[in-house]
Amino acid sequence: MKNRPLCSICLCFCLMVWIGTALEGERFIKELRPSAAELSFKEDEEILLKGRVYQKADKEKYQVLYLKDNSIDNHQRSLRESRLLIYDEGKYDVSIGDTLVIRGNIGFFEEARNPGNFDSRRYYQKQDIHANVWAESIEKIGGSPRTSAEKMKDSLYRFRQRWKGKLCKVLGEKDGNTLAAMLLGEKGEMDGEIKELYQACGIGHVLAISGLHLSFIGVGMYMFFRRMCGSYAVGGAAGILFLSIYILMIGLTVSALRAMIMFLFRVGADITGRNYDSMTALSFSAAAVLALWPLSIYDGGFWLSFGAVFAVILVLPAFGDFLAQGIWASVSINLVVLPVLLYYFYEFPVYSVVLNLLVIPVMSELLFAGIAGSVVYAAVPAAGKMLLNVCKMIFYIYEQSCRITAGLPGARIVTGQPDMWQVAAYYACLFGALFLYSRARRYGKLRKCGQQRQRCRNRQYIVPCIFLAAGLFLLTVRFGENGKLIVTVLDVGQGDGIYIKGPAGGHYFIDGGSSDVKKAGKYRIEPFLKSRGVGELDYVFISHGDSDHISGIEEMLERKSTGVRIRTLVLPVQEVWDEHLLGLAKKAMDGGTSVAVMERGMALKEGDMSLSCLAPGREFPGEKGNAASMALLLSCGEFDMLFTGDIEGEGEEALTQMLETDCGAKSIEVLKAAHHGSKNSSSEEFLEEVKPEYTIISAGIKNRYGHPHEETVERLAAAGSKICSTQENGAVMIEAEDKKYTIFRFVEKENGNCP
Repeated sequence: MKNRPLCSICLCFCLMVWIGTALEGERFIKELRPSAAELSFKEDEEILLKGRVYQKADKEKYQVLYLKDNSIDNHQRSLRESRLLIYDEGKYDVSIGDTLVIRGNIGFFEEARNPGNFDSRRYYQKQDIHANVWAESIEKIGGSPRTSAEKMKDSLYRFRQRWKGKLCKVLGEKDGNTLAAMLLGEKGEMDGEIKELYQACGIGHVLAISGLHLSFIGVGMYMFFRRMCGSYAVGGAAGILFLSIYILMIGLTVSALRAMIMFLFRVGADITGRNYDSMTALSFSAAAVLALWPLSIYDGGFWLSFGAVFAVILVLPAFGDFLAQGIWASVSINLVVLPVLLYYFYEFPVYSVVLNLLVIPVMSELLFAGIAGSVVYAAVPAAGKMLLNVCKMIFYIYEQSCRITAGLPGARIVTGQPDMWQVAAYYACLFGALFLYSRARRYGKLRKCGQQRQRCRNRQYIVPCIFLAAGLFLLTVRFGENGKLIVTVLDVGQGDGIYIKGPAGGHYFIDGGSSDVKKAGKYRIEPFLKSRGVGELDYVFISHGDSDHISGIEEMLERKSTGVRIRTLVLPVQEVWDEHLLGLAKKAMDGGTSVAVMERGMALKEGDMSLSCLAPGREFPGEKGNAASMALLLSCGEFDMLFTGDIEGEGEEALTQMLETDCGAKSIEVLKAAHHGSKNSSSEEFLEEVKPEYTIISAGIKNRYGHPHEETVERLAAAGSKICSTQENGAVMIEAEDKKYTIFRFVEKENGNCP
């Protein structure tokens, strides 16, 4: 780095930001400190605020307004808040730069409630936004006039919306919104299935306004004007101006800022006649991003954007001058960003290396056809439509290619989230392998071995391959879990979702649904499972047919190609099935999932672990529904845990008698409380028989049923049971090994009630 002083300074700055963020937290990064609104207001409190619009985003059912320089009043106190997010269902006609008075209820972004779940609080903290308001009324007021920059930004926003409208008119909603996502960054109304398909197959990057898009536009304009004028300065100025306006229209992001700075370095080098140093440009852009948004250090998009360029600059040359540079570029990028993909997305699309060889080369034609077609359409609609239909054809190729690769064996490898030491070990092995590979190539060229030259060279390449294989092993294997029983009661809101990892590695799930969290299967259950390296569940047990116990499982059965697959669905005896269980069984069988029935006395075993059905039997006399919930007893060594679904009334009485006659001497360490801690469950007689040391209650925050009921909590306390609630603690995890078990909370709360 002696000849790159600027690069060295920038890398040191990035290291300081990383250390300061990791060690100092709130002291070093102001965005991590609680804002005035967080300290002063409660969730759903009514407020009156005044602020200035600096950004807008249009959604299908509402618009999002970004306000700055806010003053908030709730008739008792007033305060200042730098930025707020406003949800406007009425889609009030607002321009960027307008000053608004808004009345509504304030809300705060939720942190992740389970391992692997999206942390919306951290996401908005990166933007220095700490609160949101659902607007009840919006009034535009006079005051300071809009600046020229605000007027220009608003004009560009409206131009972008008109452009998007034309694309949807010509190509239809599906392809029009996809092209709008690629050209304009408008992903709010894009087809969800296509978006998820692209992401699952490893080509989701084409939907983001990345450096590839901006380089095509900026460099294209630069080269065009340079050739037209014969001047580097004129061409550079034109390229910079055009790219600046384009970024102002789509919004400044990490990848946009990186591309812009690297473009400035390139143009500056051409104008001054100096050599372009891509590594210095990359390090300077990283320092600029972290200076502007220090919390980007936690963002997967930051690492993917810079990692891909780093791979092309430093890793690709190690493979030498091969004819198939495209293949080696794809390999280089995937080798570098693999830990990032696994850390943030928990899986790797195996065929993405090959698929990107088709996707990336065609991207230039797609972007050209999209931009040129849009321009030509304004003057000659027929000719513009022909060009835009080229995009439609390319989208068809992309979609079919993704569907084909998604259907191939082993299309996705789910490894889970690696620990940081695993990431560090992988990179050490990777760069060790690259160093040895480069050395072997040079040594192979110089050394003369006669007829044995190729054999000598082959032996020299074995060690780098061993290094790389060791790195992949250290990155993808989950250490420290063998022989342990791990039970996780997920926070799915008002519902149930329980994951069990057997001591021999089996994956089981009990119930899975929610009545107050939308798409709990997609957004709460599946991310957790993938973060734990689970791409397929061996058995899913359903206690009964209420939606807060099966809605997430229904989603997973529908999403098997991109989500977590279910091998076998286990239901209670058919005599207690209702129409919901009947429909669930049909959906499972239609999708290729096996369906089994489990009745009292049956058990599933895995080594020392057994999962036994205690109720109901075929002779169950009660009504279908809660009382007929399937009750399961998990035993592993001296540890026992009882799962009771929503059992109550006759069902709980029958279970109490059965425990007394069949399991009288067995102690239950942990009870999963029935019916989310409702008043009609966990009776004194039942608790007297079970005598749980701990009771875990799964219920939604501020749920409309008032679960857990105060009387139930009192009965549990009187029975000597310690209570853990997903409301207070998020996911509750239990690890059992030998004669010991340990309970962990995912959300650490000062007043949490889990001992």
